[in-house]
Amino acid sequence: MEIINGIDRWNSADRRSLTLALGNFDGVHRGHQAIIRTAVDMAGAAQGRSAALLFDPHPSMLLRPDPSFALLTDLVDRAELMAGLGLDYVIVEPFTGDLAALPPERFVEDILVHKLAVSGVVVGYDYSFGHGGRGNTETMAALGKKYGFTVTICPAIRYKQKIVSSSAARDLLQKGAVAEAAGLLNYYFFRHGKVVRGSGIGSKILYPTANIEIPARLIQPGQGVYLTAVAGPAGGELLFGVTNVGARPTFASSGAAIETHILDFHGNLYGRPICLYFLEKLRDTRAFSSPRLLKEQISRDIFRARKLIDRRYRRQIAEGRSTPGLKEIGVKG
Repeated sequence: MEIINGIDRWNSADRRSLTLALGNFDGVHRGHQAIIRTAVDMAGAAQGRSAALLFDPHPSMLLRPDPSFALLTDLVDRAELMAGLGLDYVIVEPFTGDLAALPPERFVEDILVHKLAVSGVVVGYDYSFGHGGRGNTETMAALGKKYGFTVTICPAIRYKQKIVSSSAARDLLQKGAVAEAAGLLNYYFFRHGKVVRGSGIGSKILYPTANIEIPARLIQPGQGVYLTAVAGPAGGELLFGVTNVGARPTFASSGAAIETHILDFHGNLYGRPICLYFLEKLRDTRAFSSPRLLKEQISRDIFRARKLIDRRYRRQIAEGRSTPGLKEIGVKG
């Protein structure tokens, strides 16, 4: 898959037909996957090209004044997930106030028709576009007839009776329901970053931990202790860990943190990138009256984690269904 930075760099002189997937695609969840796969299939049938159009920054970051709004995925993660679905291109266009102000028909005429020369577009059932979101799927279908391109509207996708959406996945993650969120996403929720120095408490009196920086405006699971898979420390091999997200009330720390005790690993990871895949929640965060009691609880967490690993996850990884990464599309099928 090729990433095109800017619509103006698109080569519309190539006369092969272009089928374009449209949407914000935050999280690239099951519903988004259906849209993208439809575009890929349609392009293949027409011996043409498939692409998705992404805006950066995500429109909600510019249009929503709420600073608490957080994304499931950054641009790099979205592109990586899309690459696994067979797209030929991801076109990344800067999202500006001028672009946001375009009326629906101007967006279609200027962007889709004149600059990209689409032969077809694929959108979700709730797609909106143009200034103030005034355009919807009916608008797009009418404009497709006017300008001579097909419009395919994908229906809502349900998983275990729940409509799949980015907001539904965010709600589950904020509650700590990472296993349920994985069902909507169709992969295990993940966060990656470089290992940074923490307070040093863990290595001195508890268990050594790897702490990663928390990216701004990206959602984290709700406070709690989680079973995670860890990529990075041992090359291509996936390890497991017990991860604390949020405050450390036993030590009167209210600052947000993501710290992982990596099972069966000894080594210096400072400055190295790792990726955490959140498999399931072990317990809520709570304060203990002493570090000794906390250490005893962590020992119980590790014991429970090992039992879950042996019962549910080790065989899955050994069979290759989760390599090279647990964010591989379809892992949680």
